[in-house]
Amino acid sequence: MGLLYYVSYIAIVAAFCFVTLSLASGLLYVSELIEEYSRLAKLVGQRSIYVIILLHIVFYFTDSLPLVQTIFSMTCHLVYLQNFSTSWPLISLTSPSFLASCVLVVADHFIWFFYFARITSGTRHITSYRGVTLPPRPGFTEIASFFAICVWFTPLFLFLSLSANDNALPMRASACLQSTLLAVT
Repeated sequence: MGLLYYVSYIAIVAAFCFVTLSLASGLLYVSELIEEYSRLAKLVGQRSIYVIILLHIVFYFTDSLPLVQTIFSMTCHLVYLQNFSTSWPLISLTSPSFLASCVLVVADHFIWFFYFARITSGTRHITSYRGVTLPPRPGFTEIASFFAICVWFTPLFLFLSLSANDNALPMRASACLQSTLLAVT
């Protein structure tokens, strides 16, 4: 049993490396798809924001999520929507909407993290009295699914779309050059 114990740790490290490399390869493939099909990616990104806002409304009524956090998260998604402008594959890293998106994704994450931490630890510490039934607390899969879809999906999509800037031609510079050449002649 002694050797098998150490081999199991080597297998865990190898599995972790394999999962990490697989995830990185998948994200690279998705970023290439966004770069190749930018119009379709823009449509998918915009529609996914509308679906996520609708999901927030549905979760508010069906799962009793708090109103303040729900409105804040919907506002975050409306700010994310501003990044899908007419020049979408080209996202300016200094634009106010992109900078606000960077700040809001962190704030949205922590707001929901502290909310779920509070309700899971609160129901764990309350003891059940006679005749009092405690509301069911959300499990790990429910919380992880909420975070993946409603908190992280759109910012990750925008982050992956930043690679589309790398291979785009500088359109503004060429327009300035053309107007300069026309003025000279």
